Amino acid sequence: MRLKILDRGSGLLQRAQYAIIRRFVGHVPGSVSATSYRRNFFGKHFGRCAHEALRAQGEWTVGELEMFAAFVSRLNKCLY
Repeated sequence: MRLKILDRGSGLLQRAQYAIIRRFVGHVPGSVSATSYRRNFFGKHFGRCAHEALRAQGEWTVGELEMFAAFVSRLNKCLY
């Protein structure tokens, strides 16, 4: 079950941000809504963890990692 608040945003600022994202992208990606909902509880901690995992020194560039993420999302039929 998906919370409706994830699609519409909570508060005036978040609704405005979602409107801008929808205008340029066509939808609000699930990763954006999941990390921005109750940001202090989950989003900022998850964001720090994801940033560390994806941006750590390694063999692949940031662009290559983003392409892998997009490819896996496509396989899972998720909007990226």
